Amino acid sequence: MAEHASPLDSPWDAMVTRGTRSLARGAVVAFALVVAAGPLGAAPSDPPKKVGTERIVVDPKPSTPAVAPPAATPSPGQPASGAAAEIHKGDDGLPPAVAKMRKRLLDAAYSGDLQRLKVVMQSNEMPPVFSINEIGDPIEYLKAQSGDGAGLELLAILTDVLEGSWTRIKPGTPQEMYVWPAFVAVPPDSLTPDQLVEIYKIVTSSDFEEMKVVGKYTFYTVGIGPDGTWHWFKLAD
Repeated sequence: MAEHASPLDSPWDAMVTRGTRSLARGAVVAFALVVAAGPLGAAPSDPPKKVGTERIVVDPKPSTPAVAPPAATPSPGQPASGAAAEIHKGDDGLPPAVAKMRKRLLDAAYSGDLQRLKVVMQSNEMPPVFSINEIGDPIEYLKAQSGDGAGLELLAILTDVLEGSWTRIKPGTPQEMYVWPAFVAVPPDSLTPDQLVEIYKIVTSSDFEEMKVVGKYTFYTVGIGPDGTWHWFKLAD
């Protein structure tokens, strides 16, 4: 792109500018000579007085090394800044105890018999959580939350969730957990086409649009500890 010429680019303007600068330099030199000569007849200045000085010795102190601020800790369930979420499918990468509990839950859910799911609950190290509120009998609660009134809809959701991809949160800590689906650790608006197909098996498109608004997965999740303990089957926090 051609540059616009400034008003000083013409030969006449350049001549005027150079002439003006020469006159200005001459005026400055003349003024400097007058100042150096001083006023006529002025008495010589008094000789400078000597000012006593005192030597001050300062003890050197070792500089304190700067302390770097502590690194930011990622939020629970979220990968560290700049790190990708750990995502796997099936039993690949699961500890044997976790894979065994996953299979027991799938077998009970596919049977359509809530009593088989109850057997898994009773053999668990601790009662799994189904809600943040008190629920009383877990089987009756699952029936009440299921659209069909018999708990079969919740069993179907349990199979969809456990057959999806999974992620590991808080690895290496006492709170380490294997969680289904992996979408709990992935922003909804960043899902790839194959992940969208997977999540649409669990939620409707309208539900997913609501998740995009709040910025996180909000439907049912399953959590199993590294030792195979079934910790929860509930809506995401």
